[in-house]
Amino acid sequence: MSRLLWGTVALLGVTVAVVLVPAAPGGPVPEQALAHIITPTGTPGPPMFHVEIDGDARNGNRPCDPVDVAAAVGGTHEVAVCMTNAPEPVLEFAFDVVYDDTLNQCVDEECGWPSHCLDDNPDANVGETLGSGLPTNPDLGSGSDCGGSGNDWHCAVAGVNLPICDNPYTTEADATLFCVGICGPYTSPVNADPWPLAVVTFDAASPGFDTLTLQDVAIWGESLNEIGSCNPVSEVEIPCFGATLDVQEWTPTPTATPTRGGAVGGVAEPPDIETAAAASGPGASVASAAAAAMGAALLVAALGGGGWYARRRWRA
Repeated sequence: MSRLLWGTVALLGVTVAVVLVPAAPGGPVPEQALAHIITPTGTPGPPMFHVEIDGDARNGNRPCDPVDVAAAVGGTHEVAVCMTNAPEPVLEFAFDVVYDDTLNQCVDEECGWPSHCLDDNPDANVGETLGSGLPTNPDLGSGSDCGGSGNDWHCAVAGVNLPICDNPYTTEADATLFCVGICGPYTSPVNADPWPLAVVTFDAASPGFDTLTLQDVAIWGESLNEIGSCNPVSEVEIPCFGATLDVQEWTPTPTATPTRGGAVGGVAEPPDIETAAAASGPGASVASAAAAAMGAALLVAALGGGGWYARRRWRA
């Protein structure tokens, strides 16, 4: 059966399910509750390849386990961009997480060139840390060190396309990440349950419901071919799902503050976002890092997908 026909059957299956299942009072809407039911109706087997947002990366065993399509959050909190059932290991990926900046604030981490910006915000699941101490397994795989230039993954390709919390060239607030593996081997999970591609750290700014969506998602595999994209579709269409955050305003809590003459009531400050050191490889020279970056630029040009993403990322 053709891929197009399977996609049509899947869409019909989800549509019928949404019509038949009413929303529970006070619960998520049917579209959210059924976000993961995307296996074609009547056909057993694993779900098709897709990307989605986990609204609470700290809930459960690790980010994306489980995937929360709705979550109550407050203070400093993290969401994960999850990938499920990839047909081959990932070589390059890009995404934008669109959010309401009146409800959530995203704070940029200054990773600095020639760092690879592997521990930034958004933070790719490769390098030394993920978010502020989240579990990292499985991950994108560190591969080789590209001849001494450090980790083979770059999220600051040729010193541009840096991770950014809010792209200034778009009308909406969107956290943007574009990463590429230079050397391989590429060892990210294949045909696997949801696992974190990256996380985005937010600070709650005011109460309300923030509906996060994915835009400009594009994934390339070790075959040097695109294996999926959405919003917009470039070559291979895959489903992409968002999440709804019930953002709760940060409420300072009284704490005992020791002072001269006794303890008095104080105010606890909101937790700071952990700033992780950029993983650029100890002792790596500027020349070797620049050479690796040039390799990244050449690889992106060869793939063609990087150029497409750059045009989309800096859209007016």
